[in-house]
Amino acid sequence: MNPSLKAKATIKFFVLATALSASPMLLAEGNPTFEKVCSSCHTGGFKGWVTGAPNIHKKEEWSSYLDRDSVERMKEIVLKGAEDHKVKGGCSTCSNGSILNAVDYIISEVR
Repeated sequence: MNPSLKAKATIKFFVLATALSASPMLLAEGNPTFEKVCSSCHTGGFKGWVTGAPNIHKKEEWSSYLDRDSVERMKEIVLKGAEDHKVKGGCSTCSNGSILNAVDYIISEVR
């Protein structure tokens, strides 16, 4: 193999490996926020039953949302609120970043 091509392939490999290894760390950051803010509605408890929120443990409940809205649209809904969703899930002290990490965590679990 040409040394130049080998070097390029090696660089691409390490860039890809770094990107893939970062994803679980980002998803892990979303889990504490999910547990603190989102789980009361999105784990199938009474509050989720009352609100009709899809359960993170039941992928089929998310299919209509995933078909209807892009991930970016879901993030917008969670950050800004909607008719059936409070702004940031009702957490006024949460940063946008922590909420977006929680959305990424949810999406990773339901896809």
